Amino acid sequence: MKYQEKYVGSKEDLYVFLKSNYSKLMKEVLEIEGERVKLPDNKELVYKIKYENNEVDGSYAVKVSWVNQEEFEEEEEF
Repeated sequence: MKYQEKYVGSKEDLYVFLKSNYSKLMKEVLEIEGERVKLPDNKELVYKIKYENNEVDGSYAVKVSWVNQEEFEEEEEF
């Protein structure tokens, strides 16, 4: 499932938004489109920061990901 929400505001609005949302995320009460966001406690989290800036536009993104189901390799039979 994919959920996303979009906001527009000032740098100060962004600060308030991030502060509130990261607090809610860690308390496990953050919801996006009515879906509760829960980071797993027992899995390794991979987090990345991406920054781009040029003459036309710029962006900054933080991405957190994890594996829900490990892939099992089939053992070769001899």
